Amino acid sequence: MVTLIVSDIFGHTPNLDAFSQELGTKVVICSPYACCQNLTGQSEKQAYDRFITSMGHDGYASKVKEALINEQPDFIVAFSAGAVAAWRALAATPLKRVQKMIGFYPGQIRNYTNLRPQCHVDLYFPHKEDHFDISPVISRLKTVSGVQCVRTRYSHGFMNALSQNFNKYAYLHYTHLCDQEAVVVQDSLVNHQVEVTL
Repeated sequence: MVTLIVSDIFGHTPNLDAFSQELGTKVVICSPYACCQNLTGQSEKQAYDRFITSMGHDGYASKVKEALINEQPDFIVAFSAGAVAAWRALAATPLKRVQKMIGFYPGQIRNYTNLRPQCHVDLYFPHKEDHFDISPVISRLKTVSGVQCVRTRYSHGFMNALSQNFNKYAYLHYTHLCDQEAVVVQDSLVNHQVEVTL
C-alpha cells in the first residue's frame, strides 16, 4: 500500500517526515519544492509568498496529478494548499486506485466545490478562517457524495509545527486518526485481493 502525503506551503520538512513515520505504510511525499525544506523562522506570509512565486496553486495541482499517475497511491493525506491541490488532481484524474483522502484545512477549496474526486474524502476544517466564512463552503461540500466535513475547534495550521497555530494535542489526535484510516484502507485492499483470487 502506498500513502501519498501532500505538503502545505512549507513543503517537505523534518516535521512532515516525522508525521510520515507514524503511518504504517510506504509513504511518498509530494511538495511544491524540489527538495526538503528548512523554513524554521519563516513566517507563514513569507512561506506563502515563496509558494506563490515558485509554483502557485495551479502548478501544485498539476504536480500532484503527476504524483497520482506515477505513484498510484491508495491513500492520501494532504494539508492546506496541498489538500486543495489533491482535491483538484483527484477530480481531474480518472484513477480508481485511490481509496480515500484526508485533507486538513483546505481553505482554497472554496473555489473548487464543483469538483468531484473519485474517492471518499474527509475534510477537517479549522473553527474559522480569517479571510472568508467557512460555513457555506462546508454546507456545499456536505452535499457531495462521499465527502465528509468536520469543523474542528483548532486554527488553520494546527498539524504543522512550523505554524503559529500548531496544536500538539490536535496533532497527536489527528495523526492517530490518519494511522487508523491507513489501516482501514490496507484491510480493504487485502480483502479485495482475497475476493478477486477466490
